[in-house]
Amino acid sequence: MSSFAVRLLMVLAAAVLIGGCGGEETAEYYGSISVTGQGTAYGDADVASIVFGVDLIEDDPGVAVDNAAVMMEEAFAAAAEMGIAESDMKTTSYSLWAEEQYDYGTYTYTGKVMYHVTHYAQVDVRDLEQVGQVLSALVSSGSNTIQGVSFSVEDSQTLMEQARRMAVADAKLKAEQLATELGMEVGDATYVSEWVDYYPMARGGYFEADVSSSITAPSISPGAQSISLSVQVTFELKQP
Repeated sequence: MSSFAVRLLMVLAAAVLIGGCGGEETAEYYGSISVTGQGTAYGDADVASIVFGVDLIEDDPGVAVDNAAVMMEEAFAAAAEMGIAESDMKTTSYSLWAEEQYDYGTYTYTGKVMYHVTHYAQVDVRDLEQVGQVLSALVSSGSNTIQGVSFSVEDSQTLMEQARRMAVADAKLKAEQLATELGMEVGDATYVSEWVDYYPMARGGYFEADVSSSITAPSISPGAQSISLSVQVTFELKQP
């Protein structure tokens, strides 16, 4: 092949490459926009969780442990009599510690040691009309401490999905409004993250009761429960 023919082939090949590149559309980047969308879903509580227990102080650790065990056994038995399933009862914490007594008159330790025992448990009540009665039964039978009562929706996943859909829709609406003000349109989403802002918190309080007294069932109102979720989404911007 002559040198002229080789040069001609090289020129034709370059022309083909240039023509091919020229036929492709060059994507233009117009930036992006990031927004935060929020959604809150509400539902009626269907489970009440009661955290209860015993808090004892004795000068003999064995006596403290034994007394706490008896009181908790009686409290668990009372919960069972109220129809609470064994699977809905569990121990949440147990501790025993010693404390040397301090005389604030002489500002010295007396050498006398007292032993603290705390044993806490949780029962889940699925009949919310029974919450007050269960509280009364626990305290009357053995528990001398109620740490709190919390309400929740057992099928929380459904609330989470509802809140997520609302948050995404809110993010899209905000992005479209901002893009319109800028004379642009919203493109594809390129980044998304989410976080839960709020879970239903415990209701109720901490109190101690004399287990020998007659306890009137308190009035308990669960109210509506909610889950709030936020999403941060980044969208591409494009020309209208």
